[in-house]
Amino acid sequence: FALAREPIDFAEHAIGLHASTLVKDGGTLQIGIGALSDALVAALVLRHEKNADYLAAVGALREKSVAEDRLVSRYGGITPFEQGLYGASEMVMDGFMHLRRAGILKRLVHDDLADDAARGSRAHYLKGAFFLGSKELYAWLRNLSGEDYDGLVMGRVSDVNQLYGGHEERDARQRKDARFFNICMMATALGAAVSDALEDGRVVSGVGGQYNFVAMAHAIEGGRSVLLLRSTRESGDRVDSNVRWSYGHATIPRHLRDVFITEYGVADLRGKSDEECVTAMLAITDARFQDEIVRAAIRGKKLPADFRALESWKTNTPEALADKMRPFRARGLFSTFPFGSDFTPVEERLLPALSWLAKNYKAEDWGVLAGAIAWPGKDAEADACIERLGLRTTGTPPSGTGSPSIKERMLARLVRGALARTAKGR
Repeated sequence: FALAREPIDFAEHAIGLHASTLVKDGGTLQIGIGALSDALVAALVLRHEKNADYLAAVGALREKSVAEDRLVSRYGGITPFEQGLYGASEMVMDGFMHLRRAGILKRLVHDDLADDAARGSRAHYLKGAFFLGSKELYAWLRNLSGEDYDGLVMGRVSDVNQLYGGHEERDARQRKDARFFNICMMATALGAAVSDALEDGRVVSGVGGQYNFVAMAHAIEGGRSVLLLRSTRESGDRVDSNVRWSYGHATIPRHLRDVFITEYGVADLRGKSDEECVTAMLAITDARFQDEIVRAAIRGKKLPADFRALESWKTNTPEALADKMRPFRARGLFSTFPFGSDFTPVEERLLPALSWLAKNYKAEDWGVLAGAIAWPGKDAEADACIERLGLRTTGTPPSGTGSPSIKERMLARLVRGALARTAKGR
């Protein structure tokens, strides 16, 4: 079973850039699967291969110089990888393939602590429990040879996700400066994370190894747990914050709080007071929801009564983020599919347009319907998209006979409108 690559938008690329600054050369990497993980890998490859572009992009996202950021200087890095990284991840996915090809995943470890290669101990650059990804990943695995083959070790989930079991010293030494990157759905201002279920009991996902890796980050010297999430989620015309004051279910409790990252920055919560945590989380929250959290925190006695959101936080908007990212995309960076796609170029162009329609179109919403249908302009790209969907507009259709129906004409106009509306985000 092969997974299709997911598109990566500006917010996800920004999260990946922020996260990449916390990866230390010579350290250890664990990552999951999905668009946010791909965005992190893409940022790491950019950091290694085109460092000037990388530094410019990171600098555009941050208020102060990343070189002055104490969290980055102590726990991360912004230079190309000389020592390289070691991978210890429950899942081996496409990202590790790209990191190996880029010459980043190259730090070797040995299971024999008493000696190393001289005693025949097998050196490896990646340890995993199972693999899941694209057809390209499976082909890469099948064709591994030499050091690439010898250096990939597969074993028990418990051997990857846990320190205990008689090999604590070995694992702790192998996984130096470990960065455990996982994805969550929501986070609270006090540092709890929601990853597997909703507060009404509905299960969205399994916990997997997330809790294990979060706990391990606190047990390993220099280890950090980094939870990635988009600041908001959309459903139709409704937008909700993924950073909440409180929530009725938690996957990761607040006493294990560490690092959270949204598209608006990094919140370092480890060892901080509740007031400091709330302030740090507000700084990475969408501007539309900051005042609501401030009011709740004041009621809960976590912030002083005269506290106000900083003016600099008010730039945490999708529009401001797109303005920062768009110039880099014009230079060929941060594409929707940085590692290629299973879709054709025409299908890639259709994806955001169809997503927009799915979120915004309702048969009874005449405002959206009229606005889309009335959207002006035709172009060759739009014509190709209309043809790919098999919609007839004029003349003889690709298959069948007769003139297009009114419904087909209206659907074609809707698609053209959606293509025009989503063109600005490209």
